[in-house]
Amino acid sequence: MSQFTPSPASLLVTGNEIAGHSYIFAFRGRDILMKDGNLPRLADFPNRETLTGLHIGELDGIPCLGIPFPEAFLWEVQPLRAVIHTLDDAAVFAICRAKEMMFWRNRRKFCGACGTALKDSETDMARICPECGERFYPQIAPAVITAVLKDDKILLAHNRNFTSGVFSLIAGFVESGESLEQAVAREIMEETSIKVKNIRYYSSQPWPFPNSLMLGFVAEYDSGDVKPDGVELETAGWYSADELPQLPDHGSIARKIIDDFIANRLRTI
Repeated sequence: MSQFTPSPASLLVTGNEIAGHSYIFAFRGRDILMKDGNLPRLADFPNRETLTGLHIGELDGIPCLGIPFPEAFLWEVQPLRAVIHTLDDAAVFAICRAKEMMFWRNRRKFCGACGTALKDSETDMARICPECGERFYPQIAPAVITAVLKDDKILLAHNRNFTSGVFSLIAGFVESGESLEQAVAREIMEETSIKVKNIRYYSSQPWPFPNSLMLGFVAEYDSGDVKPDGVELETAGWYSADELPQLPDHGSIARKIIDDFIANRLRTI
């Protein structure tokens, strides 16, 4: 089984400081740079000595380096969601960490307290202000995603931001001061006007778009009529396992939860 060991600190390294077989992670929006269907290696780059990037950690003992997306990239780019679906958990861990760490560094260049340019910590994953001593750590945005069950049906909705025709579960970000269960109930009420009960944890998934952690839940319908809010949700309704609309691609926690509903496994959680 593959294993990823994350770097304990935010360390910048150059291409001549690590091995040529090191994995390279480069992102452009929601796409990732690939070579012949695989993650590129440092030795694949003709200008490896000039590359500088963030040491993410080691995947099965092989260093992983996150670099800015090359202006003249050599190979193909692929949607990150599709790539994640094809890899094992350790590689997905490495990719998600790389993308989120690079997103964090690109947006945490100056101290939010005094405006001084930040420096990297040598002991942990933080950026430090040399002027006032303030420390800044990567931030994760938790979001809840919930399967609402009513008898033998599941609540699915089409969000304006989804691909045309695709239906999925109700989701939203956790707000300040909320418990996860409160966020589940609030999001469902805000977006569909129904109340839920018996909220149960399902599982979680890192979601680097750009820095989320998806926390999956299962809940039971309590009361109310489904009314899409018209802002985020265009339409929503109850669907049985044998009459489902177009679903999200495999690889997301949403699809995993829906697949468990189809297999009648959610009732036992």
